[in-house]
Amino acid sequence: MDNQLPKPLIIIISLIQGILLTLLYQSSESQSWPSSNPIWFISLMTFTISFPLLTLLCITKQKVIACFKYLLPFSLVLSLLGAYIGLQQLPLKLINNDTAVTVFIFTVLIACFKALMYIQLRLTGEKANFHSLFKLSWQNFIIFSECCLFVLVFWGILNLGAELFSILGIHFFSTLLDKNWFVIPVLNLAFGFAIVIFRNITSTAESIATILKTLIKFLLPALSIISLGFLTTLIFTGLDTLWETGKGSSLALWLQALTLFFVNAVYQGNIKERIYHSVLNKIIIISVALLPLYSIISFYGIWSRIDQYGLTVSRCWAVLVCFLLACFSVSYLVGIIKKRGAWLEIVSKVNVVMGLVVMSFMLLVNSPLLSFQSLTANNQIARLQDGTTSYQDFSYYYFANSLGRQGYLALQEIRPELQLNAPEKVELLDGLYVNYKYDDTEVEIVSIDVFKQFLTYWPEQSYFSEDLIQAIYDKEIGLYRAGRKITNYVVAKDLNNDGELNFVFISEEDNYYSAYLLQLNNEQWEYKYMDNTSGSGDASGMQTDLLNNEVEAVTPQWNDLKIGNVLFRKPIH
Repeated sequence: MDNQLPKPLIIIISLIQGILLTLLYQSSESQSWPSSNPIWFISLMTFTISFPLLTLLCITKQKVIACFKYLLPFSLVLSLLGAYIGLQQLPLKLINNDTAVTVFIFTVLIACFKALMYIQLRLTGEKANFHSLFKLSWQNFIIFSECCLFVLVFWGILNLGAELFSILGIHFFSTLLDKNWFVIPVLNLAFGFAIVIFRNITSTAESIATILKTLIKFLLPALSIISLGFLTTLIFTGLDTLWETGKGSSLALWLQALTLFFVNAVYQGNIKERIYHSVLNKIIIISVALLPLYSIISFYGIWSRIDQYGLTVSRCWAVLVCFLLACFSVSYLVGIIKKRGAWLEIVSKVNVVMGLVVMSFMLLVNSPLLSFQSLTANNQIARLQDGTTSYQDFSYYYFANSLGRQGYLALQEIRPELQLNAPEKVELLDGLYVNYKYDDTEVEIVSIDVFKQFLTYWPEQSYFSEDLIQAIYDKEIGLYRAGRKITNYVVAKDLNNDGELNFVFISEEDNYYSAYLLQLNNEQWEYKYMDNTSGSGDASGMQTDLLNNEVEAVTPQWNDLKIGNVLFRKPIH
């Protein structure tokens, strides 16, 4: 095995990847190209990470060209999908679509994990069967985990050494570790060395896989008994009890997914090996045969929510996961009915095909063909236009916070309808999509006049000077975007009985209040945070209390205790 790894090529690839990642990171820090254009940035970042990493995990001396032949097209497809995800970040000044990027990273990891196994089998010329795929999946996962652990320990040792030298007054190494042009290439080289080490001792991965398989072997019967017990109990309690929890579908999907994974981990398509006693084996087979019931239960719960409230991104994911698990479960049931004791023959064939299906869906969800944000926006707009949802109940904030570019475009399309049917909501759209401060870079932001429209004054606006409102505006506007902190209050009240008014700014976000006392010091307004001991409430409740003049200064029960320069605050309950 040792002579099959092109060690110099692996180190060169690691070094080149480290240099390219450094350049991309510096671009992000300076907000220059390609970072300034998310289409190019995410696309290049995707290729720079995926192609070298996949190459390191499967390249051999005899298959260098063949490895590139398979990995290059796959990595280019990932880069194109990255470009589409980058497009979903535009326009940059109005949209923060981090959710799409997070989903992209997670799904691409799964797709790469699946593709790597099939490519490795293709390179070796071995026929694709479930046993070999499962073996490679454990091997790749463990080798990758070992490499990450190696890099983490290596990074810790470097920092330890830097700290020790700093104690001696030598700060060169600690300064060097603060430089991204040094850290990123060095860590990539460490990962390359780790690949060489751990790919040469695959027996370690096999030993760890054996240990994990043994643990799962003892867990599978327990999981099967719980599954059967749950279904039996459900007959007497009914589905209403399950739906009352608000997470019935997700729990059913988790139980189904764990059962499928444990069954495959234990049996691995081996129909000849006798693993359990006949009684336990029958219990497991029965639990597998009944798995389609979980798909029916989950589909019913998910569809009920969709029929009532329409699509959301999370419900789209629930439908996809439910569909994939149903494909596995129904296929296993067919295998049990047709083959009985030899049911694992069909399971093995199904798993090989379904691995490709799962990989395909992980790619499609990051494309315009199956964009959940687009599907959700179209569905919710359709419900609005056919009268299922009213203009007052429509989820404007959800579109701004969760649907990214697709939500933005959809709301702009219905803007003329809002002007005719709900003109007050047009002003809300102007508040949802405003330019904002991105990191430390100043851009055009919402005007102070618009900001004032979202302020509630007590007792009345004349109590508050323009410079005070300007100070609040300068402090808060960096967070004022996509529906955040648009319910704000300013209160003028004498809080220390000195005959002078004190000014308090209160912001409400997700039904939680944050309050700040503003004090004038050297002609500058200073913010001082005020504890909120009552927790939360709702915005309309505070507005009502202000209108009813239910505002008072409360004398604290406990005074502070001061001994010399040490101050002890009141007890906290």
